[in-house]
Amino acid sequence: MLLDFLACKCAKCAYNANCARDKGDQGRPKSVKYPYFLPDSKAKLNKNPMSKLAALKLSRCEKKGKGFFWVLNVPGYLLPDGKRKKMLFRIKAEAERKRAEFVEAAKTESKEHILTNAQIVDARRALERLSEAGLTCSLDKAIELAMPLLKASGEYTTVQTLIAEFAEIKAPEWREKTARNFRDIAKKFVAAFGSYALTAVTPKMLREWLVASGSPSYAAGLIRTIRPAFNYAYRQGLIPFSPFEKMERIKVPKRQGVDIFTPREAALLMAAAPNDSKAAFALLLFAGVRPVELTRLKWSDIREGYIHITPSVAKTEQVRNIEIEDNLQEWLNKFQPLTDDAFICPTNWKRKAQSARRVAGLAGRQDTARHSYATYHLAKYQNKAALEANLGHTTGSAMLMRHYRAAATPADATEYWSIYPAK
Repeated sequence: MLLDFLACKCAKCAYNANCARDKGDQGRPKSVKYPYFLPDSKAKLNKNPMSKLAALKLSRCEKKGKGFFWVLNVPGYLLPDGKRKKMLFRIKAEAERKRAEFVEAAKTESKEHILTNAQIVDARRALERLSEAGLTCSLDKAIELAMPLLKASGEYTTVQTLIAEFAEIKAPEWREKTARNFRDIAKKFVAAFGSYALTAVTPKMLREWLVASGSPSYAAGLIRTIRPAFNYAYRQGLIPFSPFEKMERIKVPKRQGVDIFTPREAALLMAAAPNDSKAAFALLLFAGVRPVELTRLKWSDIREGYIHITPSVAKTEQVRNIEIEDNLQEWLNKFQPLTDDAFICPTNWKRKAQSARRVAGLAGRQDTARHSYATYHLAKYQNKAALEANLGHTTGSAMLMRHYRAAATPADATEYWSIYPAK
């Protein structure tokens, strides 16, 4: 009987009319399950998704006491919850119109939305997890609800997005120079890590990039610029920690003392400065004004024996008043313009300052004038608190001793504060 069955080619099982199925259940071999396909058969399985449309059949049935209905059997793959369903209609036209909608949906799916095996397994697991949690919503609804959390997660936020958002938030607080410096450094950082998710940036990756970027001092500048953006991401809950905080420290070589001008070098610089720049150089050397503050100062800010550093001028936006030394007052009196509303720095100040340093043989020495002021002021007055107030440092901080003081004798200080304009 089994051999007869295997030779079967009937329309139902695609093998023969002499089918054991046609002889009744008692003739069906229990070891073989329907459909009965031979391993070496030339018949091919129909993998076309459109074959599933055969299930979309209309049938007419009667419900006791309710009359006749048209029944549409809809397969689960066409429904959001993935479960097959019977839909009942009183009017045949309505049932046919609904069936036409499902047929069109099936055609679209067959052409554009054929899922891979991995996607099917993933979707099945997602539905199981929803069921285990007692939730009956569809996958589409679950994703809709989870989308805000996914977008807010550092796993789906790129470094480029973070940098852009941080810059936009900080823009109102930054001065033009600060914003320009952030843009320049952020451009390099985004070029290296822009497409990375925030959670994918590791401390090891950061350190390797920083070491390859240049000197330890330059790397320290990069860290100071980019680290606040990652601190912001941490505060927003986008990352569990900032990779900068976990990164192995890059050691910056200790300074070989603080660079200052000798009294002779300071005199040479004042002599090399053009007349419209002498007041600006005098404020750098004899008042310790920061270069960035100097560019914002006006003559109206100098009055009553003090240089008034207002919030709009100060680098730290903190008010301070710098006492004017006798020699500085002489320089200011001699080169003060007719109008108080003018800026201290002349037109093309940067170019003129570089030229004057080059003529004096002092090019390339950054912040040396401020260091010189602090050193000679401390050597003359031995008043650390007054000097901190003039420099704009927090009282009692280690900043003064660590960065600005250099060895200078009282004799050096006397010579330095005796630099006056020619009569």
